[in-house]
Amino acid sequence: MKILIKTAIVSAVLLGSSLIQAANTTSSIPIGVEVPRSCTLSNVSSSVVVPEDGSEAIGRFTMICNVDAYNFYVTTDSLEAGNLSLKSENGVKLPVQINQTYMYNSIPYGNFLLTASVRQWNANNILPIGAPIDAILKFKLTNPTTATTPAGIYTDTFRVNVNY
Repeated sequence: MKILIKTAIVSAVLLGSSLIQAANTTSSIPIGVEVPRSCTLSNVSSSVVVPEDGSEAIGRFTMICNVDAYNFYVTTDSLEAGNLSLKSENGVKLPVQINQTYMYNSIPYGNFLLTASVRQWNANNILPIGAPIDAILKFKLTNPTTATTPAGIYTDTFRVNVNY
């Protein structure tokens, strides 16, 4: 009987020690997401008809970027060719002015007349990330048309390029 009791005690100690020796094991799995840098243009005017009488026509676009430093460059086909104008199929040009106002929460952050030297707007840490910037563009002929202005359709294309 002593042998049976000793065997039972040794078995219990061995069994108990294996339970005590069991340790916790942990592991970790890193998780994350990468959000790519982006800027979007929305609410872009589909077209603008400039009045013949020299009054203003308004165009718009909204820009949102998820970075704090970016700039955008605006131009027109005619400005790239040398002077800002609307051009007919016959090559006749009517000089035009484009005034740009950039706003955030109804507060202007820039008001510029588009010229060969003024085409870029920088938003480097000026506004919060994701702040929508509303661009209000005012187009008008430098001089109203007259009875001697050749008939035709005069066009140009306004372009926006965002660098971020």
